This record gives sequence, structure tokens and C-alpha cells, in this order.
Amino acid sequence: MKKYIYLCLVVLSFGIFVSCKTKKAVEAAFSDLDGSWNIVELNGKTLNPTETNQVIEFDVARHTLSGKAGCNRMMGQIEYSDSHKNIIKFPQVATTRMACPDMSGERELLLALDKVVRFEAEGDAKPVNKIALYGTDNTKLMVIEKK
Repeated sequence: MKKYIYLCLVVLSFGIFVSCKTKKAVEAAFSDLDGSWNIVELNGKTLNPTETNQVIEFDVARHTLSGKAGCNRMMGQIEYSDSHKNIIKFPQVATTRMACPDMSGERELLLALDKVVRFEAEGDAKPVNKIALYGTDNTKLMVIEKK
């Protein structure tokens, strides 16, 4: 009987220890996207938002996005369904057509937006202030940070 009680105490202690050490991941909801975001990472490169001038503004209620791709303004639709949590697409993102000295960062951003299929929170803090956007092959395309 003593062995049985000892075994139960060991199993219970282990369960308590594991549950205390396990941190639940913060999940980003579609509503968390609402607002203005700086692009702080693009295709694995850390960006300085004051230099790149790249900002995305999500209007969750209207399922639209707008912002600055660098030099040009951008606008588009958001495809999202509550039945497919964290799955998102940005079809038909359009920009104005101003010519700028360096368009490479803008082109890279627009190509990345075209490949996005899902999003998730970066970090474990609430409220969600950093979100990663991923492509079909599960590569992290960009990280956005709440303004």
C-alpha cells in the first residue's frame, strides 16, 4: 500500500511540475490585426520602419488593408473566414504608380504579401503587439509590430 501511495505522489508531483513549466502560447485572433502596423522584418531581414516607411493598416470590420509600401500607397482586400482560424490572404493588393529612386523594398513587400497564407502571434505577451505572416511552405515572410 505504501508503494502505491508513493507512486501516486511521484506521478502527481511530476504532473504539477510539468504544468507549472509549460507556458501557453498566445494566439492571435483576426481582431488583433485591426489598426496600424510597422513592418519590422521582411524575408528574414530586420527593418527599421523609419527608414523603410512601410506601414500596413488593417480594417478588420471592412476586410481591407491600406498603408505605405515604401514610396507608394497600397490598398487591397483581406480574405479571412472565422471557420479557418489564422488563415489569411491578401488578394489584389494595388499601389499608386509614383516612380521612386529605389523600388526594391517595395517590390519585395508586395511579393511577400501575395504569398501570405496564415498569421500567428510572435512572443507570449498579451495584448498581441507582434504578428508573423507565413507563406505556404511555412516560411516566415514578415513580422509586423503594432504602432
